[in-house]
Amino acid sequence: MSWHKNTLLKYKKEITQSAVASFFLALVYAVCSWHLGNTFIWESISPIEQPSIFVRGLYSALAFILPGALLYEIGYYKILHDIIVKGFGLWWLYNLIKAVTWIALMALMYFVFGLAIDVLNTIASISVNSFKFILYISPTLGLFLFLTIFISYIYSRIKEEPTILDLERK
Repeated sequence: MSWHKNTLLKYKKEITQSAVASFFLALVYAVCSWHLGNTFIWESISPIEQPSIFVRGLYSALAFILPGALLYEIGYYKILHDIIVKGFGLWWLYNLIKAVTWIALMALMYFVFGLAIDVLNTIASISVNSFKFILYISPTLGLFLFLTIFISYIYSRIKEEPTILDLERK
């Protein structure tokens, strides 16, 4: 298993908790907006800014980790080497195809990170606007959802933490 898979599995709990916290904060924003008397208007929010050109260039260098590793795992380079070098003896063509592949991967990653940020901003907009719409239609239902999510989150946090009684038993 590669290091990034190990890291994602190791920090799965923290990643999940941050997603729940973001969902909860979107709900809090919607309740505050409703409490202030704002009427429902679909807003496009973007809490995550698009990265600068330099940062996107750095992200495109990560092409080695994601799609580059995938190509290596499926044997793309070995097949390419077997066909072009062993079959025809054309090292220059093999190197050219590898270079073009890497340039294409870096360009793909350059645009994929921008697209991923757009998708995350869209999800945040839909979450906030959905909660605002529910509060606009039925404030009672909206507050019920707010309290249900809040109490279930607190309950799950308390359930995970050992209490003083659990520590005394050990």
